[in-house]
Amino acid sequence: MRYKVTVCYDGTNYCGWQVQKNGTSIQTVIEHALEVITKTPSSIASSGRTDAKVHARGQVFHFDSDANLKEDQWVKALNANLPEDIVIRSVEKADDLFHSRFDAVWKRYSYTVNMGEYDPFKRHYEYEYNRRLDVRSMREASKYLIGTHDFSAFNANSPEERPNQVRTIYEITVRESKGRVILEYVGNGFLRYMVRMMTQTLIEVGKKKIKPEKVKELLDAAKKNSVPFNAPPEGLCLEEVGYTEYESGISPVSK
Repeated sequence: MRYKVTVCYDGTNYCGWQVQKNGTSIQTVIEHALEVITKTPSSIASSGRTDAKVHARGQVFHFDSDANLKEDQWVKALNANLPEDIVIRSVEKADDLFHSRFDAVWKRYSYTVNMGEYDPFKRHYEYEYNRRLDVRSMREASKYLIGTHDFSAFNANSPEERPNQVRTIYEITVRESKGRVILEYVGNGFLRYMVRMMTQTLIEVGKKKIKPEKVKELLDAAKKNSVPFNAPPEGLCLEEVGYTEYESGISPVSK
């Protein structure tokens, strides 16, 4: 039986989602919990990677098992064998052909920047910039990133690793709340560091270091290494992964 799982985690103490030689990954911890429950080696496949210190409220993965457990029993058994910073939110039976990565249609990320006083209790979950930003200019600049574009300038994947670097951004919202700027991105896919590089570029606009139109110039150039900005990982969170068409006015079909 194949199962679709939604998991929430605090990425502070991990080297990222994916199994790595040097460091403990979230994938490793979950696979170990599955092995304890099923008494057999287990492997899981996620909707995508998250980097070290990046968090998730709605990461999705799937796994196969012959264990005779109901969905709620899987949730209880997994959470009983996981540390407090990784929590299974739901387990659902899935079609045998379901794939958490290849069937994902869109993802939603958030990024939080603290413009107020340094907050030691939230330092692992937001970027402690601690100064005012021009939020209106950030909103203006974000509009250039919406739509279907070649995001070669805004990611760390090489052309050899990811030949197709065209992605569609359906929505970007930039809002201010209680001294913080919360940026949200919804797109059909994101390349490595893409959200963090877009975010730091918008922050540079908010600092008045670059003008909003500069974002369009960098995007249109589609040139590697032209964007030197990369926001810290702590403020980033994978909020949701969607498996049905995103309801917006933008078509997911590439230009």
